[in-house]
Amino acid sequence: MTYAAQNKMAQQYAKNFVETAVTEASPHKLVELLYSALLKNLKLAKVFIEQKNYPKKAEFSNKAIAIINELRAGVDLESGGEVAENLYSLYDYCYRTVFMASTQNDVQKIDEVVEHITGLQEAWQQMPEDIKRASKEQIQRVN
Repeated sequence: MTYAAQNKMAQQYAKNFVETAVTEASPHKLVELLYSALLKNLKLAKVFIEQKNYPKKAEFSNKAIAIINELRAGVDLESGGEVAENLYSLYDYCYRTVFMASTQNDVQKIDEVVEHITGLQEAWQQMPEDIKRASKEQIQRVN
């Protein structure tokens, strides 16, 4: 088997693995996956800013912005009260900051967002196990 064929098979396997993980994930796990992907893309954007590889910087900055936008869109402002409003505001701030970091090639702004998201990710991982395993329907019944 050629290297190209092996690489194509590996990419397909990885894609299927991710699709399966997302399909079977609880709402908690989905947010956890988004935080991990966001941090990965932010760190890659920073590396490409430092390397002055602007097309790659734009690619990974855009992926980070898209993930932040999804996180922001998932905040339930109607039921979530002040906590939801604060989370939405933080996501909005991170969205704008990553955009500015990308346009200004500013790694300090990327670092700032990494710090915010890392804090959220750590807090998210501290949730009680019964909440982590809850389905979307179970969560909606509580609200």
